[in-house]
Amino acid sequence: MYRIETDVHTHTLISLHAYSTAEECARHAAQAGLRGFALTDHCSLEMAQRENSIEAIFNQKVLPREIEGVRVWKGTEIDIVDFEGHLAFEDRPDRFHPGKTAAETFLAPLDVVIASVHTPFDRQPGTVEQNTRMYCAVLENPHVDILGHTGRSGHPFELRPVLETAKRLGKCIEINNASLLNYPDRSHDACLAIATACRDLGVQISVSSDAHSAFQIGCLDAALALLESISFPPELIVNRTVESFESFLHR
Repeated sequence: MYRIETDVHTHTLISLHAYSTAEECARHAAQAGLRGFALTDHCSLEMAQRENSIEAIFNQKVLPREIEGVRVWKGTEIDIVDFEGHLAFEDRPDRFHPGKTAAETFLAPLDVVIASVHTPFDRQPGTVEQNTRMYCAVLENPHVDILGHTGRSGHPFELRPVLETAKRLGKCIEINNASLLNYPDRSHDACLAIATACRDLGVQISVSSDAHSAFQIGCLDAALALLESISFPPELIVNRTVESFESFLHR
């Protein structure tokens, strides 16, 4: 059985469709025996996000580095918005910093950035070639650390080029527990193929709950069972300890 000490994909009330505060998340993380968790609220207009919610994501500096005895990383889950791999708010100028986009300003100070697809672009899944180029372009973005829940995105891609790009750049691929629990029919086989390819190519992964309430933080059983079924090397799991995740972030 794997021992995972951190949960690096969680959501608070800032995401609007989540149900808990940062303090409640920290309390439940401590009760679950975690040593750390990341706040990664949605940065997305497609997810019913208020445009000014990015101000809250940017202002995470007001939160302490430790709550309830648990290490807290400040971050976001930002939308991939097109087949070219652009991120939300990259097309919007920062009103207070001329020459910079809104995305550049608020992503730069964050500890961790997850980039994910949530809404199909124009309701089209795209071709394998388009999606492969998209994910490679996203990984090339210097602000992005983790490629989020690719197993349920509905955008099929060629594994090897994307995973080799992640390995070359020191980025990681997420194995998302919520995908396996909430969308098993469309996610299990894809997640299994992704995890197996990561194992064979030596690509780092994160294992995350994608919690949308404090009660889900640290819930990783489905993802860990999948990894155990293929004897995934624990040393490739970047968030297995606080120290391993810090090392990943400071690569």
